[in-house]
This record gives sequence, structure tokens and C-alpha cells, in this order.
Amino acid sequence: MKKTIINLLSYYLSLLLLFINFLDGQITGSLANTGIFLKNLQFDFSPVDEKNGTKYYIEIDEFNFGFSDIFIDQRQNSKAQLISTKISGPNLNLNGFKLGARVFIKDWVTTEKIKRLEKRLSIPRKAINLIADAVDIYKLDMTEYPNSLNDLYIKNYLDLDREPFKNQTWTYSLLLPREIIAHPTHINPIPKTQPFVFDWHSRTFQLEPAHDSLYNISETFWDYALNIREISQKNSSKIEIIKYPDKTNFDFILDQGQFKIENISVTANPENDLNNHTRINLANLVLEVRKVAFLGNLSSLPKVKHGEGKFTIRNFEIKIPDGLKDEPEIQSMLETLGIWNNELKVRLIELSINLMNEYTGDIKFVLATPFLKINIDGDYSLRQDEIHPEILLHKMVVKIHPISLGVRKWIRNWEIGQGKTLNRQGATIILKLDGPLRNPVIHGY
Repeated sequence: MKKTIINLLSYYLSLLLLFINFLDGQITGSLANTGIFLKNLQFDFSPVDEKNGTKYYIEIDEFNFGFSDIFIDQRQNSKAQLISTKISGPNLNLNGFKLGARVFIKDWVTTEKIKRLEKRLSIPRKAINLIADAVDIYKLDMTEYPNSLNDLYIKNYLDLDREPFKNQTWTYSLLLPREIIAHPTHINPIPKTQPFVFDWHSRTFQLEPAHDSLYNISETFWDYALNIREISQKNSSKIEIIKYPDKTNFDFILDQGQFKIENISVTANPENDLNNHTRINLANLVLEVRKVAFLGNLSSLPKVKHGEGKFTIRNFEIKIPDGLKDEPEIQSMLETLGIWNNELKVRLIELSINLMNEYTGDIKFVLATPFLKINIDGDYSLRQDEIHPEILLHKMVVKIHPISLGVRKWIRNWEIGQGKTLNRQGATIILKLDGPLRNPVIHGY
């Protein structure tokens, strides 16, 4: 949030300082309204060199961007030049925005499944290739096949103390001269993964028929669409610049700023396959700031004196396509979160930051979902020197309330694995944070 405000500040200052060298004496000016306005914009595009049917389109019901109530007062004396401004803007209003494409491409769902499959099998694939090379040398030296990995290890043909064999999510068995098999262990993050077989005669990896068929990816038409009901932005600010012969100081106050998105949806639909329909919906996103004050000069980073900010997301939903829901990683995640309809929902994300002065402030954070709730509340201090800028947390209380049975089980398994027990009040986990934001000290276990 601070970075966004600094970028906005730099934008304003660049515009104002562009005119400083051209101003001489006392100047006062104002502008009631200026900007760009568009209405009922429609544009379609079909590339000539693309396959028949590929097209893109954009539609905008209304677009308005500009500034209002701009006031500039410039005075100069023998010691300094003073520029005072009041600006309402930049203001933005975009209604009825639609951006879409119909393209003939490979099925991205199948492509994603292949990527996940290759990632799951990367460890056993590397291990089996090392085993096969070791077996070849062993057979040449001993004129017989090894019975197990232990034979290769004892006689120094294979180092099982190094990666990928140190990874205990897979074990390996030799059934030579027929095959080498990799088996997922009980600690494999995807325990439902099938054994991975290497055929010794053909020297090829054998995939299950369902997996093997994935690599025959067909092309089809996909319809992509981005729809936004409204985007709006409103800003009101004051700037004072004092230019001396050897330096330039400034005060910047963002009285009020708001950026808001209402009802945004992204959809991806494959032709003749509604089961793999993908959808992302966001009902409301708002970024608000009030009374943010910066003080500084152009030769160093500005210091923020005070200000308030809030970031809010409401009703965020992702519809996972049926083609991905049975992927082991995704299926495991959905089961843990207690999701049975392929729709991941977040009801509320809200972050509030209040800086009371240039040294101290407070933070509040809320995450509300059907499977988990998190509340964070506490104070912080701000160190704004250029050499070691830092945010320190003080008495930060974190409350985690697991709702779904899967999340509760996952937390309990983590406690068992770590040999720790989290502090609780009823079913709610209570943690306390202190220290640097980048590496806080966690109390409560």
C-alpha cells in the first residue's frame, strides 16, 4: 500500500516539477474539469493469418478519466520558490467492460494435467535412470543382475545417501530383467499416486493408459471472457513544494483515495465440453486511504507522518474444472478444505492499517472462508531511516479457527510431526507475534 502511494506521489511531483523551471514570479491558476470520455465503444478483430474462427473483441459502455478542481498557486522570493496545489484526481470510472477471445488452441486443462504428472514423476524418473545406469555397470562387472538396491549400494555402484534417494516419498524395487518399479510411500504428499514402472527390455517408462492418452492433446476452440461491471477511482490531494537553491522539500497529503472494482468475472469455456468450464468471480475489491501525509525532499526517501488504509475483498470464488478436480494434489486440497462442489470460496479478506504518527500504528486483518477463519490484531512500530527501514510487531494476536474437519486434521498432523501443541481457547488457536515483520517471534506453542 505504501508503494502504491509513493508511486502516486512521484507521479504528481513529476508533473509539478516539470513546470518549476518555467515559472517566474507569482502565478495562480485553476481548472474546473479536464479528461477523456468514451461511450459505447465496440471493437472486433480477426487475424488474417490465424485459423478460421479465431477472433477477439472489446466492449466498453462508458469510460471517463480525468481531473477536476485543480488549483495551483506559485510564489517566489529571494530565498525560495513555493508551489501549493489542490487536486481532485486522477478520477476514473469504467462501466460495462468486456474483453473476450475465441481461439483455436490445445486443451489447457490437459496441458496442466501433464505438467502436474511430470512434476509428480520427476523424482522417481531421475532415480530410476540412475539405477538403470548402475545396473548396466554391475551386470558388466558381475555378469548377473543385482537383486536389490542394497547390492548396488554395498558394492559402491549407487550412492543411496544422496538425492534423489534421500527423498523418502518413493521406494524402489528391482524385478530384473523385466522391470524397475517406483512405489509411493505413506509419506508421499500424493499417496494415491500409482507405481511408476520402467520396462527393462524397451528401456521406457510405462504410464497408465489414462495417463498415456494425455499426451495426445487435441486442439479445440476455447472462449475466454473478462467482464467487469464497474471500475472506479477517486483521489483528492494537496501538495506543497518549497524549492531552495540547493534542495527541494515537499509536503504531500492524500486526503482521500479509493480504488474499487465491482463484479468481475473471468470465464474459460471449451467448445462442446461444459464440464471443463472454468470461472473466477470477484464481487467486490476496494482499496481506500485517508489522511496519508508524506514529508521529505527529492534527495531521499519520503517519510510517512500518518494515515489510514484499508484493503477489502468480498466473495471471491473459483470454479475448478472437472478435468482437474481428480488430480491427486487438487483432490487432496479439496478434501482437506471440505470442498465437494469444485468451488473454492473466500467470503472476506480485509486488511486495515492505521499509522497514528511516524513511529507507531495498529493493524487488523480478517480472513473468512467456509473452512477457516483468521483474525489478526495488534500494534506495530515503524523505523523509517534509509539505512535500516523496518516494521516491528508488538503484541500481535493471531486467532485461527479451523472450521472444516480436514483443516483440523491437517493442523493436528502438523503438531504431531513437529512435536508441538498450539495454544488454544476452545477450538480457536491463539498465537502471539513480536519482533521484525520479516522474521517475527511466535509465541503459543
